Amino acid sequence: MRVLLFTHEQDIDGMGSIILSLQVFKDLKYVPCKTFEITKRVHEFFDSKEIYNYDKIFVTDLCIKEPLLSIINDDEILRERLIVLDHHKSEIVEGNNKYDFVNIIVENERGKTSGTSLFYEYLIKQGYILPTPCLDELVEMTRQYDTWEWNKIYNNAKARKLHLLFEQVGYKKYIEKVCNIIDTKDTFEFDQEDLKIIEDFDIKLNEEVPLILKGMKIKTLVIDNVSYKIGFVISPYKYRNDLSEIIKENNKYDIDLVGIIMTDTDTVSYRCVKDVDVSKVGVYFGGKGHKGAASNEKSNKKFLDILNMFN
Repeated sequence: MRVLLFTHEQDIDGMGSIILSLQVFKDLKYVPCKTFEITKRVHEFFDSKEIYNYDKIFVTDLCIKEPLLSIINDDEILRERLIVLDHHKSEIVEGNNKYDFVNIIVENERGKTSGTSLFYEYLIKQGYILPTPCLDELVEMTRQYDTWEWNKIYNNAKARKLHLLFEQVGYKKYIEKVCNIIDTKDTFEFDQEDLKIIEDFDIKLNEEVPLILKGMKIKTLVIDNVSYKIGFVISPYKYRNDLSEIIKENNKYDIDLVGIIMTDTDTVSYRCVKDVDVSKVGVYFGGKGHKGAASNEKSNKKFLDILNMFN
């Protein structure tokens, strides 16, 4: 069976689907995609007709947009071969889950989902993969980190270490390292080299974040009659998840959320500081997301006013 996988390239949740696929499918092509380019990438395979060369096509941790969704739904071959497994509630709000091949599942009987956990459950149910303690832990750490339950519920620092390893080594090396752990160990354990890489991340984080926060600019937006006080900062992508936690320890500007303008990607990420729905801000600027984490493209016209604050 020839398999084509499109997934998110910018976090460990997207990487989880690649790693699981490599355990299962011998004839696999995977296409890592940035948050807002998934529809374009799938369309490229459709336009070139290459997409018809595959027996099964997966889109995980991301969702295709219209009008491509309608085109796929009207294509008898692709409608049967392609499946979307995503967990972003903004896709439900947009109505992208109205097709049978699109599965947007934010929560299930096990709790909050992630792209990796949904894909793992699908592979098990279809008989493609047998669960193991090592795979179980990888999937659960990925799910916990992506849903913030590692911090809010489980106090599972190991899940954060998995994320830090990815941020330090990049997706190709991360896939290689994690696959090596799965192939050689019964349970998921980092080696000393990995732990040193993870330690180095935190050293740099503690040095650089105070300088990042010094440049914060405050903007209040009213969206659907709700006021959001946002602290915008300019930062590398790798610090997006740690900034909000550091701000929570000393929220001197009393902001509701932090808006992180990336220096190394074309996106802006939002993370909650207080108990607010940051997806409302992401969607306001043409983006998507969850209650606690969302994003939009810098190029959105509405966002130009924010960028001008830093000029």
